[in-house]
Amino acid sequence: MPAQIITKSLDRLVQQCYSRAVAQGALLFTESSVYKHREQGVVFEVRYVPALAKKPNSKPREKQHAKDFVNPFLPYDERLHVKQIGNTHHLLLNKYCVVPHHLLITTAEFRQQGEPLSEADFTAVLETIDNLSSRNIVFYNSGEESGASQPHKHLQVLPMPEYLDMPPSISLWLQSIPPVGAVHTSKQLPFAHFGVLFGDSPLLPSNVAAAYQAALSELTTKFGSECSYNMIMTRSAIMLFPRRQSSWNDIAINSLGFAGLVLAKTKDEQELLNRFGILHILSCVGYPRTQ
Repeated sequence: MPAQIITKSLDRLVQQCYSRAVAQGALLFTESSVYKHREQGVVFEVRYVPALAKKPNSKPREKQHAKDFVNPFLPYDERLHVKQIGNTHHLLLNKYCVVPHHLLITTAEFRQQGEPLSEADFTAVLETIDNLSSRNIVFYNSGEESGASQPHKHLQVLPMPEYLDMPPSISLWLQSIPPVGAVHTSKQLPFAHFGVLFGDSPLLPSNVAAAYQAALSELTTKFGSECSYNMIMTRSAIMLFPRRQSSWNDIAINSLGFAGLVLAKTKDEQELLNRFGILHILSCVGYPRTQ
């Protein structure tokens, strides 16, 4: 496959910052193996990363209250800094990545991870993805059971795998032909979810924020204001998934898992994913769809 042509302003900056951070030892890239897993006619991704088995799991509140806690985003490591986004956010490289060019959008001042996303957050998101030529998935882990690990508010931006046009969960959701601009639940997904299709109009921060708030309002009405949730977003849609637990049989699930991109730390976890299926496991860590 020919190399992707650099066409957007952020492409070269991200690549330069990434190469420099790796050379300086500021960014630690972990090798992984990717396996394709098919369910309901859609390809899901299982990424086997044995090095993650050594990484301790801790939730934001637990980490924040630890005596030795150091906020990695305030101050941030200058070697991981890509750019400032207005006065409200910074674009950073993810220090521990299994996919190159994994980006973090962090608030310039401390805000709590799990706070609702604001129009300013989506302004920073669009400022980022509008200036990248790759297809990207934006995600946000909200709450103690969402798979979040850092207490400082941040969204994440990850290049989509080349062999996928969109996240598998969105592909299944779109099969039910959701209306543009309204919160929609699809029978194609067995777990609770709240999605909004953007349509063909240019994305504006106010419109994305309104779609997010509409989905969040339905989620909290049904599951309560303290419910953890995952959010995924592409240029075509935004989806929220309520959470009741952060893992299933030691398989940790965050927003990427609900997108259909799952990490396995051991061969046993990989076998469980193959045996029970990704959609079933997502139903276990989320809530079953009731309509």
